[in-house]
Amino acid sequence: MDGFSRRTALGGVLALVTAPVLGGVRADAMDSPVRVGVLTDLTGPLAPYAQRLLAGMRYRADELGGGHGGMPPIELVVQDAAGDPKTAQDATAALLDQGVHALVGASVPWLCAPLVEMGQTACTPVVLPVSGTPPTESFVFQSGPTAQQVVKAALRNVQSAGLTKVAQLALDKAAAPDLLGAAASDLGLQVAGVETFALDATDLSGPAGKIAAAKPEAVLVSALPPQSGPAVQALKDAGFTGPVLVSPEGVLPDLPEGTKAVAPWVINASGTPETVPNVATLRRFAAGYATANGPVTPAAGFGADAITLVHQAFLGTRDRKAARAQLEGLCCLGVCGVFTVTPEQHAGLAPDALAVATMTKGVWTF
Repeated sequence: MDGFSRRTALGGVLALVTAPVLGGVRADAMDSPVRVGVLTDLTGPLAPYAQRLLAGMRYRADELGGGHGGMPPIELVVQDAAGDPKTAQDATAALLDQGVHALVGASVPWLCAPLVEMGQTACTPVVLPVSGTPPTESFVFQSGPTAQQVVKAALRNVQSAGLTKVAQLALDKAAAPDLLGAAASDLGLQVAGVETFALDATDLSGPAGKIAAAKPEAVLVSALPPQSGPAVQALKDAGFTGPVLVSPEGVLPDLPEGTKAVAPWVINASGTPETVPNVATLRRFAAGYATANGPVTPAAGFGADAITLVHQAFLGTRDRKAARAQLEGLCCLGVCGVFTVTPEQHAGLAPDALAVATMTKGVWTF
């Protein structure tokens, strides 16, 4: 056969046949990083919150990048949304142009539209680290709790304290009066009122005073840092003395004494009961994360879990459609809770993942 024997030909064929192909991608492509496009807010009014999300993502990516499960590194490709929908759209397009395998972001629900629309169109898995409405698109998933989970956790705590009248002080884009009203009605509670403020507001005495005047027995504060702390203080200054419950996005380690946090257990890893299913996972994360970043916030946990979901999706594949399919059958332990994702439920965080803690002498206590 003129230097090309039958044995040589057969060997070449066998080499092609036996070279593993996973998820439509040759096995040697598995040595390349999983490239995750991150849309966040490096600048603008959302930056104080977004930096906590990004810190959680970066820590988890570094944690997984050391050969965890035989996987290659995770590479984060970060673009700034700057708190602006048009900038977010352009930044998402730039991430897709760079050929990322998946998209994670944005910092807040109202900036997620470009990721959802463009990721879905490009058949690229998207993970949203936010508290919001569960996604219904086939390529879109959520690592944060649903807005309904947050409200229910808060109101059940109010009900368990024997209180019946609740109000909400909220960032205007985060207010959900219909959701609050429905959840309160289900639990036999009364909504005294909902007052809102703008993202750039620095004086919250007006809306806080209106809330106090309505005489609720408890108040749910739905705000981002740096406004969450001042919102709690404004209620106190207005004379409100009942419990104030802060939604996960606004939970920080320096909120006023007595503030209640609706949050995943990870905000006090050492105080988490041994019966919590993901206790070992959250304690390992909290110990490592705190060394470089300080106390864990819910935002850091939501960001870390978004990276975990992407990592699990691309185990053994770089094919985006195969990764989406793996996400729809995913069951794993995250920093913030147990995730069970199905074709019908793309926001798979367990209903009991949120607890209510109280700030006591600088520590969140359950």
